[in-house]
Amino acid sequence: MNAGFTAPLGGEPLYHFAGILVVICLAVLQAQVGRAGALWQIIWALPGTLLHELSHLLVAAVTGGRPVGFTILPRREPEGGWILGSVTISNPGPISALPSALAPLGLNLAGYFVFTQWGRWFADDLPCTLLRYLAVYLFAYSSLPSRRDLLVALSSPLGVALYGGGALLLGAYLWSV
Repeated sequence: MNAGFTAPLGGEPLYHFAGILVVICLAVLQAQVGRAGALWQIIWALPGTLLHELSHLLVAAVTGGRPVGFTILPRREPEGGWILGSVTISNPGPISALPSALAPLGLNLAGYFVFTQWGRWFADDLPCTLLRYLAVYLFAYSSLPSRRDLLVALSSPLGVALYGGGALLLGAYLWSV
């Protein structure tokens, strides 16, 4: 068997090694799928686009951004690229612009939660462990902000100052505790 060694996450250690290999394969595949054409790239990105845009939508609604548009239907940009999805908010003020634009970064927290809690929901066998790593990969690659997201995040200097100041105060407090 495994000579008395138990993995900290449950299941056989080999299962987690296989999960890491799945993540590596997915990353390599993702890098290659763009060469197969726009249609394959869009199909590949669809689940991640849905998570990414839903995070924008949710945070915009919570922070008062008043979302008025949501789509995951890809459309061609005039410059020749593709927009895979978008959320339109009608009130991108200092309170809502930055967190709404950077909301997909929160998918990393969701991925961590899924990873740590997976064993409570599913068996510790090889197929479930591989699905665990697939889910975490999906959350992680969906969390990357686009260039447009970063521009929107920085569009309100007052919002950047408010959130930046809040982060500094929180950091100073946590450092002193």
